[in-house]
Amino acid sequence: MAFEFKLPDIGEGVVEGELVRWLVEEGQPVQEDAPMFEILTDKVSAVIPSPRKGVVARRHFKEGDMVPVGAVVVTLADSEPTSAAPVQLDPAKVPVAVVVETPKPIPVPVAPQGAVAKDETDEGAAGQVRAAPATRKLARDLGVDLAHLKPTGDNGRVTRQDVELAAAKPPAASATRLAPTPTTIDRGPDEERIALRGLRRKILQKMRESKDHAAHFTYVDEVDFTAVNALRAQLEERGLKTTFLPFVVKAAVQALRDPEFRFLNASIDEAAGEIVVKRRYHVGIAAATEPGLVVPVVRDVDRKTLRELAADVKRIGDGARAGTLKADEMSGSTFTITSLGKLGGMFATPIINYPEVAILGLHKVEKRPVVIDDQIVIRERMYMTCSFDHRLIDGHVGAAFVQRIKDLLENPGLLLADLA
Repeated sequence: MAFEFKLPDIGEGVVEGELVRWLVEEGQPVQEDAPMFEILTDKVSAVIPSPRKGVVARRHFKEGDMVPVGAVVVTLADSEPTSAAPVQLDPAKVPVAVVVETPKPIPVPVAPQGAVAKDETDEGAAGQVRAAPATRKLARDLGVDLAHLKPTGDNGRVTRQDVELAAAKPPAASATRLAPTPTTIDRGPDEERIALRGLRRKILQKMRESKDHAAHFTYVDEVDFTAVNALRAQLEERGLKTTFLPFVVKAAVQALRDPEFRFLNASIDEAAGEIVVKRRYHVGIAAATEPGLVVPVVRDVDRKTLRELAADVKRIGDGARAGTLKADEMSGSTFTITSLGKLGGMFATPIINYPEVAILGLHKVEKRPVVIDDQIVIRERMYMTCSFDHRLIDGHVGAAFVQRIKDLLENPGLLLADLA
């Protein structure tokens, strides 16, 4: 007897996922809990196990396809008579690798067999707009006609961003707005083509979203880390071994808590026409992994001692590279810090982790000659950059924010109250 395995709801807010990789072939026997395929959603990357023993009779999607929650992904045939009931997937046991923000799940009405749900399907019949259920609901809520939009998503799909951009235009202009035409590269004889899938595709979408929405400007300053490194050496003698990053995280949040800089811990709700100021301080720490860049999150930084913060920064960095972090450790940041460490060079212009409005970039600490009290001395210095969304953050505010962080780091005694 055939058993149809449907994509389960593996996280709050998930309505679809990309089938990144098949781990079984048609005709292959599988045991219960054996890995069958890898799925990447807007919240998690997970390997989905088989709910029962059987033989893979049919794979219903190809690698790279978008699979709606509840769709049949694979059909299993019995390898021997069994009456075992389907096993439900435990979301808590699904390993997490990547998480980004996504809207709450929208129920998808089931069309009669052989029929097409005109307003709620992504695929659709000829001439029908391709869009995810959540995107369709957003369009209805904002009064945007999907038929008048030029899709920018993969395979001609209308994206959430397409809808939001159309809604932000005056009514007369919304229907005629044209999105940039996707780039086409002529094929050549000496080249390799690799499908844009999985985490790299998510990174592409997030970077494009940030550049399309936020008006970036970057401020650069040089910070003296001599005092921080001296304090680190003293703390190491007392059993606290850490990098300079926890000091930067703590200094940044101390600055964010100042009412003068409250808009840097905020987002812009364009649809509502509101500035959303966050009363929580969750700092994303960009981490390089083999599949690509991810942003694990240290939550409630304002409530943590430096010792606790050092442990959390190390834990999420190690967990991100190993792919073992939980969903709430990979989403919900209100401000992001990115560091290139020894590869940092002089400085770069980091891209804002949208919908945040600022990102702090750290670079290489190295010894440099500087003039202090008319004397040339050697100090440990680093260029620090911060990119801001100029729609909300004025230039003098961004510069003052970086200067505040600089002052705290050059006088780390101001952070000593958090060392207990």
